[in-house]
Amino acid sequence: MKVPLSRRIFLQQTGALTVTLLPALFAASGCATGLPTYRASASVGKVILDPGKYPELALEGGTIEVEVPSHHESLLIVRIGEGSYAAVSPVCTHLGCMVRKEPSFFRCPCHGSTYTLEGVVVRGPAEEPLKRYPVQFINNQLTIQLRS
Repeated sequence: MKVPLSRRIFLQQTGALTVTLLPALFAASGCATGLPTYRASASVGKVILDPGKYPELALEGGTIEVEVPSHHESLLIVRIGEGSYAAVSPVCTHLGCMVRKEPSFFRCPCHGSTYTLEGVVVRGPAEEPLKRYPVQFINNQLTIQLRS
């Protein structure tokens, strides 16, 4: 014989499920990183950008998200210093949530993993760095290799 579920137990169980799933649902939605997002196309496994066309990259620490339709995930492009850039995946290596940009680091909203702007783990639970993409900055052109 089935025992009917009390209202209190139902609310406790659905509340716990909501608290557990909301961050993951938010991370899976568009604009999960909270950054200005641009689209770029890839050619021969590379994305080529002119950083001067993105005002967010004018200052050190400036970051944009770049969607590449032919690539399986977005890229986070960060100005590290004068003529120095990093390109990293926005996907936290702990459980796959999308990281968010803080003033000088990335943080995963799901479990608090923290990364430098170059993707190095500062605080877990993540143990692996964000995936990095090789970047070259030559003649005011930023070339990001999508294949390692």
